Amino acid sequence: MYKIFTLLLIFLISCEVEDSVNQPDPSAFEKTGEYQTEVLEPSGLTLDKSGKFLWTVSDNTNHAYKIDLNGNIIKELSYQGDDLEGIVYDKFSNTLWLSEEQLREFVNIDTNGNFIASFPVTNLEGSGNSGLEGITLDSSKSFFALNEKQPALFAKLDSNFKAMFTAQIPNMEDLSGIDFYSDDEFFIVSDQSQKLILWSISSGLKQEYSLDFEKAEGVAFNPATNMVYVVSDATGKLYTYRMN
Repeated sequence: MYKIFTLLLIFLISCEVEDSVNQPDPSAFEKTGEYQTEVLEPSGLTLDKSGKFLWTVSDNTNHAYKIDLNGNIIKELSYQGDDLEGIVYDKFSNTLWLSEEQLREFVNIDTNGNFIASFPVTNLEGSGNSGLEGITLDSSKSFFALNEKQPALFAKLDSNFKAMFTAQIPNMEDLSGIDFYSDDEFFIVSDQSQKLILWSISSGLKQEYSLDFEKAEGVAFNPATNMVYVVSDATGKLYTYRMN
């Protein structure tokens, strides 16, 4: 009986610890605004190095856009994509990288939209409209990608854009947007699960937040202000949050 009681106590404590990690104090993640964007079906989001504006792509037009922090278009870039889903600003080269879902490739363009190069992403499962989704860079210039679903995968890429490490993230129906946070941690949003999570390569799920809107498809983080930005393909809005 004593052993059974002890095992039950350990189980309950472990559940409490897990809940404390996965269900943080709501005040730690404060919604500060929502803005109707001028971009049709925004999908993918990244912060410029200045912190004063964002870049996004459109599911509808397959163009990339420079927008302000209230969602207003500053500039539409000239590059015409095929099935754009993700975008990341490359502070090392002052260029943009776009993810082409069905072509399963990354496209590098300058900040005016001029094509530079494209690279196939290999060794990553999935196909068609459930394929290559998010893209981000960490502080050491390594690329990371998301495979949307079937299966939903997080991947680290080598210098030839081959997936060298993949991980399935539990309790996420799909993966739709990603941004680097710090060290080996990333913000990831799920369209179907309506969640934003902070996920670590080494230790897994760190934080989880519910989103009160559908089709979150892009996320960007500003470490200077602790602001998180999320765009919705369905509502066409930019949502802003503060990490307290």
